[in-house]
Amino acid sequence: MEVQLSRGRGIRPLDIRWGGIALTVLAALVLGGASGAAGRHYLNSRVAPALPAVTKVQAQPIPTVGPGTEVTPAALPDHILLQVPFTTQAPLNDWGKHQESCEAANLTMLFLYWNHDQSQVIDPRTADSYIRQIDGWKSQPDLNDTMTGQLAQQRWGYTYRLLPNDPKVIAQQLSAGRPLLAEVRTHGLGNSHYPGYANHYEQNGYSVPHFVTIIGYDSTGVWLNDPGISWGRGYHITYAQLTHAIDDLDQHHPSLSEGQVLLLIAPEATRKVRPGTI
Repeated sequence: MEVQLSRGRGIRPLDIRWGGIALTVLAALVLGGASGAAGRHYLNSRVAPALPAVTKVQAQPIPTVGPGTEVTPAALPDHILLQVPFTTQAPLNDWGKHQESCEAANLTMLFLYWNHDQSQVIDPRTADSYIRQIDGWKSQPDLNDTMTGQLAQQRWGYTYRLLPNDPKVIAQQLSAGRPLLAEVRTHGLGNSHYPGYANHYEQNGYSVPHFVTIIGYDSTGVWLNDPGISWGRGYHITYAQLTHAIDDLDQHHPSLSEGQVLLLIAPEATRKVRPGTI
């Protein structure tokens, strides 16, 4: 499957299309985890071009009461694309040393986003420093959603929530300026640039547990920052493909899976974001 950025096509309002999207997601759930997306064998780092049509959104911390999903605009926008600073998990191109660094790379992107870093791509040495430090905090090589949220809570004072993987939830959170994390199995994302995608699609060591950051949505799917591949910045997949990739993790790595959920990590409204060092 070739994935491309959506560029300026007409989009009908989301509230008209939730029913059709829900059926698509349900169909993906029925299909189960027949796919996955890439292993610990990676391509050399290469920066993607600037993302089109980035949306200016005032990022809102999580309210101190309620599940964090109600405080949203009355009418959700047709699409949102947040400028979340990007890094691969091996920013200095030393992939062999960063086979298990996807959690750290995603948390680095979130940390700098919430500290108002305006970079499109994080300086490689800066990113590498953050990633190495966060890797040192991890209790084991692969974390689940809850463990990743707890790490951000313990180290930065952020809060975290597990939310349903649902197009409307995604729209609500991103409209409030809150990126989301998804734990998946890599080849299930449908990015054909992953090594082994054509001939090792379901082979362990190629298709592996992984985290990605959801930075945007439209009526058909989501934009991702995927630190596990050089072509991972701002690529678009369908809602069904996202559901499929999460399902694939559940089938092949049930000890890591927490079901069809997304991870929200953000400061609480009553807390100040800590300054730009970890």
